[in-house]
Amino acid sequence: MRKKINLALVGSNFALRGYLPVIEDNNNLNLKILCSRNVKKIKLANKYKKLELENDWKKIFKRSIDLIVLAVPPKVQEKILKFNLKYKKMIILEKPISTNYLKSKKLKDLFKKKKIKAEINLTFLNHPNFIYLRKIIKNKKFGKVLNYYINWNFVSYDYNVKKKSWKVQQKLGGGITNIFLTHVLSYCEFLFGKNLIYNINTSTDHFKKINFIKKIKCEVKNPNNVNGNIILQFKKTGNQNHLFKINFKKCSAIIENKSKDWTKNFRMKINNKLIKFKKSNKYNDGRCDQIESLINQFLRRKNYKKINYCLNSEKIINQIKY
Repeated sequence: MRKKINLALVGSNFALRGYLPVIEDNNNLNLKILCSRNVKKIKLANKYKKLELENDWKKIFKRSIDLIVLAVPPKVQEKILKFNLKYKKMIILEKPISTNYLKSKKLKDLFKKKKIKAEINLTFLNHPNFIYLRKIIKNKKFGKVLNYYINWNFVSYDYNVKKKSWKVQQKLGGGITNIFLTHVLSYCEFLFGKNLIYNINTSTDHFKKINFIKKIKCEVKNPNNVNGNIILQFKKTGNQNHLFKINFKKCSAIIENKSKDWTKNFRMKINNKLIKFKKSNKYNDGRCDQIESLINQFLRRKNYKKINYCLNSEKIINQIKY
């Protein structure tokens, strides 16, 4: 019988919504500790009463833990990753890796040097629509990719109420570039190869001494001479609208999501024909399905490829002035 992996989950909001349901459903994992700064609030919820709770992440390293899953702000994640260089626990992390590219690269290099098994959650790289796109691009089913267009509009509560959180500050690993553009550049590299970004235009807002990018437009090239146009922007109300159109030599493919859930309700059309995928209603949050896929892959093998996608995106973002 396979020995269960003892796990510590660090975080509160997305840790509970996105990771906890998947971890509890996995027979290979044994959740030993839930570590959060909001321990007092969590204690009030009946469903978490059976879990061992901790509010100091340093203490989990003294316990018999094999794997640490992080869903914390980048500044905190950076500290935990540095601390783990001594203990060499397996680790699953969120993007961005840290608050700037040079720190992220150094950490990734140290992971490899010290043989720390690590991987990053880049949601769309584990999504069936994007995996299918990669397959048809590679086998050239519809001919060569000519170009693509991405337009993603989204709502930010913190920006709308002018809350000075890490989520609206690029220097703290937040903002439109680190939260959204990292995803887009990572899936573009996943599909088309390494990105070269140029003709960058931004619209900014200023509040509470923060320079906040509310819209970014850019053009992208890669070694296969596939050109892309990307537009990302915040909106005040309503659901997100995530549109991705790829023009092949023989036809076009469009995937689009107009729902609140980041990943659950994508629709794909190729040559105006709807492509149906098996729908999962296993979890309330659609991202849980991608996390489940990530964890299963991670347990089977050591792989820094997704970390490399993130790192390459962070390198590009590091060049954007704000």
